[in-house]
Amino acid sequence: MFEYQGSLIIKYNLKLLTGLRIGGSKEQFEIGGVDNPVIKIGFPVFEYDGENTLPEGAPYIPGSSLKGKMRSLLEWNRGKVKNNCEKAQEKIPQPKNKDDIKKQLEIAGSVCKCAKCECEICKIFGTGEAKVLEELPIDKQPGPPRLKVFDAYPIWDSIKKLEEILGEGIYTEIKTENQINRITSHSNPRKMERVPAGVKFEGEMVFDFYKSKDKDLIEVVFEGMRLLEDNFIGGCGSRGYGKIKFENIKLIWRPKEFYKGQKEAEKTIEEVNSIDELLDKMNEIKTKLNGKE
Repeated sequence: MFEYQGSLIIKYNLKLLTGLRIGGSKEQFEIGGVDNPVIKIGFPVFEYDGENTLPEGAPYIPGSSLKGKMRSLLEWNRGKVKNNCEKAQEKIPQPKNKDDIKKQLEIAGSVCKCAKCECEICKIFGTGEAKVLEELPIDKQPGPPRLKVFDAYPIWDSIKKLEEILGEGIYTEIKTENQINRITSHSNPRKMERVPAGVKFEGEMVFDFYKSKDKDLIEVVFEGMRLLEDNFIGGCGSRGYGKIKFENIKLIWRPKEFYKGQKEAEKTIEEVNSIDELLDKMNEIKTKLNGKE
């Protein structure tokens, strides 16, 4: 049976080891302007860190970019994509036309939708298959999605350093790339906007507990964060963009009593500097979560 027990707050800094490009909309065309702008804050975020104002035009990392990439990497790492490929070949063993191929690829490349109660992916990230859920008894349901991932904003020190180096109100760099025709050597230059390496962001995830065994799912979330460090977020990852590192990770347990006004019920579970250190302490963290109530 599902019963809300509390939430584990995961606070962290995310450092860019290479330039980051998460695409934004291009509101107006400028001759000689940037072909591919990055996503930015459209209006000032007042006192976003309790003191300073995040300026308009500052870049940020959407929570959907982090959550979606973590889910994708975990599905590859845990064999979900392989299972989908096998299902696709079973349903359409001999594609006869483009529509069959399209359907086969759609099945193979879709997110995990099994909605099984033992599926860690569906329990952590959720499943959009309402019809499948309606056919399952309550004891077979994966339950509500546990993980929420919020947008990550640049820390104030990074904002100030960017303005010192690039100029007031400038928070990104322009990288010129060039595509060369192999035969004619004709060049096709393009300008890419990206956030410079070294910038740090502050982010937060919230993991909700509905069953005692949910503590075992926390390690899967950290596994996804570790996979992300050896991959990339945003675009142009195969060209070196988007490599990141998690730092200054803090775990805070807030039981349901905390939300009823009992502030003293909140307690810090762990503070570490890296994902590797966090995974090394998983047994200690689970022990602390066992005694959370």
